[in-house]
Amino acid sequence: MNSVNSADPERLAHLHNSRLVEHVTDCRQAEYSENTCGKSVPDALTVLPGDEESPVVIHVPHSSRLIPPGSRADLMLTDQELAAELDEATDTATDEIALAALAHVRLRPTIVINQLSRLVIDPERFPDGDPAEAFGRGAVYTRTCTGAPLRAEPYPRRAELIEAYFRPYADAVTTAVENRLNACGQAVVIDLHSYPEKPSAFEDSRAARPPLCIGTDPQHTPPWLTAAARGAFTSLAEISENTPYSGTYVPLRHYGTDDRVSSVMIELRRDTYLTDPAAPHPGRIAQLGRNLAALIDVVSDRAGDV
Repeated sequence: MNSVNSADPERLAHLHNSRLVEHVTDCRQAEYSENTCGKSVPDALTVLPGDEESPVVIHVPHSSRLIPPGSRADLMLTDQELAAELDEATDTATDEIALAALAHVRLRPTIVINQLSRLVIDPERFPDGDPAEAFGRGAVYTRTCTGAPLRAEPYPRRAELIEAYFRPYADAVTTAVENRLNACGQAVVIDLHSYPEKPSAFEDSRAARPPLCIGTDPQHTPPWLTAAARGAFTSLAEISENTPYSGTYVPLRHYGTDDRVSSVMIELRRDTYLTDPAAPHPGRIAQLGRNLAALIDVVSDRAGDV
């Protein structure tokens, strides 16, 4: 293969997506100034449109550390305690991994990125009755990763946060999925996360914590999609399914009722690509971007064959 031509797609993809990357980078930089200086809140989410022929939606719900001033005022933590909580709770740089994949895919996926910290709202929980509410980690957290108080219990502004942030975000992801259904006849969500090497206080300390955990759903994760995820991330060697985390994100409108929507969760152990809780390793991010791109391409190829 001609070496110059083989490099061209990556260069062109970089140029094409540079403004999108700059937008996400601006939001990342705002996270730190916002939590310390109280500047204005940027967009609560970013949707990066993909190619019309791609059925893939990359979902990045937990990569941000941004907490608006009104929400910060209700958190019962010092700045030092909050920084530690964000280190443990944030899926640091998963947005960078999603963007890194764009340089290598044949068809660009749609990417939805939550630009607010999960300490504001957690868009992956059920809005009501989520099992994680038992330890204060439902859609609106009232407990930290250590089990310490985060907000007042019961929290009087819970409904306000659900209406202001949870529902608009859920609507945006639902719209992205429905756009893929309309264009391709199917939609495949790749739910991108990471987790710390050591378990949080509310987690099962006995559960295996391999470099990659693949989360599946009995109805929405077909065997071929699980196999594709395993094949794309073989460089990580040790891979588990549904441990230490299980399940994957499907919009509530389609959950359990629409077989045209498939989903798989990718949970990366953070020490595989971070040098400390907030510092991504560029080379490892690039490799994981290539891994993710390989998964996206398999999904796109299969969709084209249907």
